Amino acid sequence: MLKFFRDQKNSWLMKGILILTALSFVSLFRLSGLEQIPDEGKAIATVAGKKITVAQYVNEINQKIKSISKMTQRPFTVKDAVEAGMLLPQLNQMISRAVMESAVDHLKLIVPDESVREIVKNMPMFSDADGSFSLTAYRKYLSDMGLSEKRFIDDTFLDMRTQQLISAAGTLAVVPKETAETEYSLQNEKRIADVFTITPSKLKIAGKPTAEEKDLLYKDMAEELTAPEYRSFTVMYLKLEDVSKKISISEEELLEAFNENKDSYTIEEIRDVDQMLFTSQEEAEQAYAALQKGQKFMDVAKKFARQTEDQTKLGDITPSTATGDWADIVFTAQKGEVIAPVQTAFGWQILRVNAITPKIEKQFKEVREEIEQKLIASMAFDTLSETATELDDRFGAGETIEEVAQSTGFPVKKFTMVDPAGLDENGKTAAVPKNVLETAFLLDAGKESPMIEDGSGFFVLRVDDIRDPAVKPIEKVQKEIQAAWLADKQREKTKEIAREIEESLKKGIAPKTISKKTGIPYQRLKDLTRRSTQLPAGIIYRLFNQPVNTIISQSSSPEYIVAKAVSITPAPVGKDSIGVAEIRRQMQDQMAKDKADVILADFAVYLKMKINENTAQKAFSYLTKSVQETEEEE
Repeated sequence: MLKFFRDQKNSWLMKGILILTALSFVSLFRLSGLEQIPDEGKAIATVAGKKITVAQYVNEINQKIKSISKMTQRPFTVKDAVEAGMLLPQLNQMISRAVMESAVDHLKLIVPDESVREIVKNMPMFSDADGSFSLTAYRKYLSDMGLSEKRFIDDTFLDMRTQQLISAAGTLAVVPKETAETEYSLQNEKRIADVFTITPSKLKIAGKPTAEEKDLLYKDMAEELTAPEYRSFTVMYLKLEDVSKKISISEEELLEAFNENKDSYTIEEIRDVDQMLFTSQEEAEQAYAALQKGQKFMDVAKKFARQTEDQTKLGDITPSTATGDWADIVFTAQKGEVIAPVQTAFGWQILRVNAITPKIEKQFKEVREEIEQKLIASMAFDTLSETATELDDRFGAGETIEEVAQSTGFPVKKFTMVDPAGLDENGKTAAVPKNVLETAFLLDAGKESPMIEDGSGFFVLRVDDIRDPAVKPIEKVQKEIQAAWLADKQREKTKEIAREIEESLKKGIAPKTISKKTGIPYQRLKDLTRRSTQLPAGIIYRLFNQPVNTIISQSSSPEYIVAKAVSITPAPVGKDSIGVAEIRRQMQDQMAKDKADVILADFAVYLKMKINENTAQKAFSYLTKSVQETEEEE
C-alpha cells in the first residue's frame, strides 16, 4: 500500500504519529489492571466516520503474530511483537488503509472484477512449475497469512485502485528531458584514480617509550585508565524448582483438569482433497456430468479443466486451515464423494474427498504427565509468592540472609568485587544475572533489598563492600600505555608518509615508483562512479567534486587514504537514449508517488481523520499487559 506518511511533517498524520509514538513509550510498560480488552468497541481512529476500534486493532495484531509464526515455522508471541516495535506501525498501516479506501471511493476509482481475477491468477507466488495458476498454492498462502479470501481480494482491489491514483498523479509529474540527462550524466560519469592505502597498525616503530613519555601518557589517559566502581554482595535465591519438588497432586485433581481441557488434547480431522477449477458454470457442469457417467477424475481434469495431476491436488486440509465457501461442504462429504460445482472468487470448483483421517482425542493416560507438570508449575508459583512474602517478613524482623538460608535450605551465592558491566577485577565475567547486578548497584553498603521477583523466582541481596572508582596504578597499566604510545607513533608516521606521497605526486613521480619507495600499496581504480563502493563514501564524493589531478587525503579508520583522479570519462548521454529514458521514468515515478502522497494527506484532512490518544494508550497497555501476564505464568 501507498506509504503517504513520508515527508508530511506538519500534517495531521505526522502530529498523530508523534502523539502515538510518545504514548507507546509511556504506556508499553505500564500495567493497566484490566482483565478484558478495554473499551473494545471504542475508536482508536476515525476516517470519514468509519471507526478503527480497539478490538479490530488487537485482532489485526494477533493475526499478524499468527502469520509470522506460520511463515517462520517458529513461535512468535505478543511479547516478540512488542519487542520488535510492531504495535505502532501496525496501527499506522490500518489508518493508512482506511484513508486510501475512503479516498479512492470518493474519487470513484473502479477496477473490473475480471481484472482483479487476472492479476491474482498471474501472481508468481501462486504459479506451478509450468507457470499455471495453482489453487493449492493460493489456499496455502491465505492460510499462512491468516487471511480470509474476501480480505485478500479486497486488498487486491484496493491496491489496484490506489495504483490508478498514482497513475493519475503521474500525469502531473513532468520531468524535462534536460533534467533527466543531467541526472544521467551525474550517475554515469566515470573516473580513474590512483589510490594509496596506508594501514597505521602495520607500520613498524623502533624503540620504546621513555619514562617521561610513560608518565605523560599516564596522566593524559587518566580517564580511560580509571577502574570502575566495584561491589561485593551476597544473594539468596528462591526459585520455582525449589518449591516444585515439594508439591504433589492427586489423581482425582489430574483427571478433573483433563476433563476441563479436553479440547486442547484433540487433533483435528484431516481430509485429502482433489479439485478442478473452471472459469464458467457451464464448463464445470459439463465436467461434473462426465464424472457422473463414470469417467475417471484425472481424465476429466485433463480434458475439461486442462489441469495436470499436481494442479488437482489440494492435499491435506483441516477445519481450521480450510478457506472459501466450499469448506463446510468438504467436511460433510463422504470418503470418495465428488462434490457438485461450487462457485468461488476464482470461478467454479469441483472437489473430491480422497481420504479422511478422523479426529483424534487423546486419552488421559497419554497426557497425564503433561497435565501434572503444568499444574505443578502453576501451584509452584503461588507457593513461591507466599514463601517470598513470609521471608520478607523475616528479613524485616532483622534476620540476616545467612540465617534465613540456613533454616530454609535456599541457595546463597557471594560475588566479590564486580563492576557495573558484570566483570571481576581481572576483566572476566562474574556471571551475575542482569537484574541482580542492577540491584547491587542501587543499594548502599550494608543494605539489604526486599524480595525481588525476577521472572523465574525471587532473590534478596545485600551489598557487603563498595570500592569507589580510582585510577589504576601505573605499574598495572603498562600494556595500555605501551599500546597508546605505539598508536601515537604510528599515526605520526602515517602523516609523514602521506605528506611524502602527496609531494611526490605533485612532482609527477610515477605512482609505482612512489609505492616502491614508501612500501605503501598502490592501485589504479578504473570505472569509478558516484555509486562505487571500492572506496569510502567521503573519498568518492571528493574525487567527483574536485578537478582532475587534485590530491585528496583522508583518514578512514582503520586506514589512511591518499588518492588522485587522473582522468574523466563523461557519461554517454547522446549514445544511451534508453538509459536516459529509464532515469527519466524513475524520476517521474517518484514524482508521481510524492504527488499521490500529498493528495492522500489532503484527503485525510478533508475526511476529518481523528486519533483518540486515550483509547490508543489503553490498547497498547492491554497488549503489553498480556506480555507481562504471560511472563508471570511462565
